[in-house]
Amino acid sequence: MIINNLFIKNFRGIKECDIDFSLQSRIVCLIGAGDCTKSTILKAIEWILWPSWNLVVSDSDFYQCDTSTSIIIRGTFSEIPDQLIAEDKYGLHLRRPSIPIAEGINDEPKDGEQLCITIQLTINESLEPRWEVVCNRNEPKSLSLADRKMLLSNSIGTNCSKDLAWGKFSILQKYADSKGTLRDVQLIAMRNIAQNANLSELDNISEIIQSIGKSYGVGFDGEITNHLQIQGGSLSTTIGLFDGNAPLSQRGLGSQRLLSMGLNINASSNGSILLLDEIESGLEPYRLRNLINELRQSALKSKSGQVIMTTHSPVAVAECTIAEILVIQSTDGVTKAYKLKGSNEKANNSLQAQIRRNSEAFLSKRIIICEGKTEIGFIRALDTYLANEKQRRLAFTGVSTADGGGSAIFDCANKLMECGYKICLIMDSDVPEEERQKDMLKEKGVRIFDWDAPNSIEEQIFHDIPNDVANDLIDLAIKEYGIDSIKSRLSSIPHSEQNNHITIDITDNEIRKSIGSIAKKHGAEWFKRIDHGEALGNVIFENLSKLDENCKLKQVINEIIDWITQND
Repeated sequence: MIINNLFIKNFRGIKECDIDFSLQSRIVCLIGAGDCTKSTILKAIEWILWPSWNLVVSDSDFYQCDTSTSIIIRGTFSEIPDQLIAEDKYGLHLRRPSIPIAEGINDEPKDGEQLCITIQLTINESLEPRWEVVCNRNEPKSLSLADRKMLLSNSIGTNCSKDLAWGKFSILQKYADSKGTLRDVQLIAMRNIAQNANLSELDNISEIIQSIGKSYGVGFDGEITNHLQIQGGSLSTTIGLFDGNAPLSQRGLGSQRLLSMGLNINASSNGSILLLDEIESGLEPYRLRNLINELRQSALKSKSGQVIMTTHSPVAVAECTIAEILVIQSTDGVTKAYKLKGSNEKANNSLQAQIRRNSEAFLSKRIIICEGKTEIGFIRALDTYLANEKQRRLAFTGVSTADGGGSAIFDCANKLMECGYKICLIMDSDVPEEERQKDMLKEKGVRIFDWDAPNSIEEQIFHDIPNDVANDLIDLAIKEYGIDSIKSRLSSIPHSEQNNHITIDITDNEIRKSIGSIAKKHGAEWFKRIDHGEALGNVIFENLSKLDENCKLKQVINEIIDWITQND
């Protein structure tokens, strides 16, 4: 069974959302910044398929605790168990997956189309849940508990230890019905304990009881003693799984979750929906990667069921393909889901590379897309500067960086913008052909931070910084590449050398331009590594007060800081 569409209204942090799940993969990974309602989406699916009559609902489950508007959770499912599609069940409510629930729209399935049913859970101010199968052609039909149990859904959160003991809500119940066995064993054990229990320390009460009986006219046939009594229905002992003498429930959280997942998957080979909230919880990176690959292989092998997981882990994101990822964004209670994979194959390839290289960027709300590694390092240095000078970092406003991948930067930017991210670009101005693409992004409201044409970041920096700062940057290059290498590259520029130190008078604009060109020369770049770009940026920000307020470098830095710190 798989879910094709999910509609939610007035549930917890969601005022409204309508999500179409990708059918290209049986693995779905929900990503997004914190508090974007990913876990609420999983909980909504779990509630639709709740396998018990007892669903505990409170006022706080309503959006902003407003019980005057009902909670509505509506899921459209395909690959339904055959028992449920007969006419005496819900066959007359079968519908087409792509048609919304709306009066007057024909959703009757056509020959050869995938068959779906839509289940709606409604909860009003009485807090009583009502499950129905709905369509646009017939009146809703109540969905019984017995039929709900056929729509398999297994949810694994932090309470995975329940699956390592025989109990009412344990996955072990799907392997064997333990109810009668457990009760018989518990009852025999408790009776043996009761017969052999030593309660003699409590028997001193007997004299008091006999004295009271004498005073109040109550006689006794024998000696007053204490015995353990067995009361039906309240046996609280638990039968757990042990490894030797050690209970499996004492294993680490990661091991417990892995065992729980394995038990759920193995017990649901007939195609259930497996819900995994924060899949990375308790797992080392190598175990997390292995788990995701195992889930993927299991889904491919069985060709049934679906895994829907949430994550805050860059490791988990990097392990997924773009066909498996849904980006969740939430604003003012409205939740939207965006598919990373689109029709532009070039953009798909670029985004897949981004997922591998910069997975953490996709977990934020706002992204600075950098043309290359120098710019990424420069922004990291800016982050340190903001922490020291303004006591705030990029993360405080939900900002991260992404490597735009050079020429792919525009494809990357357009797709990220389509997926609801707020983005800006920092890039060079040394490729005239890119100016039109920059203008197109600007027309869409995207901020572009670039330099005076035809400068790269290195050329702009050497053009705008004072003489002593320029020589500090040359010292950085010497420290990395050695004085002989840097001296050979600066052979055409007048300079002096003393104690492994090169000094250049860069008051002449042509000399400034030449040094900037040498610093960015392809194949011999001084700062084309993230750590080198960060060292470059540290020098600039340590000397920020020395820059002319009207120079392009200072203007761009101030504009980037404004974009980072703006309250939107």
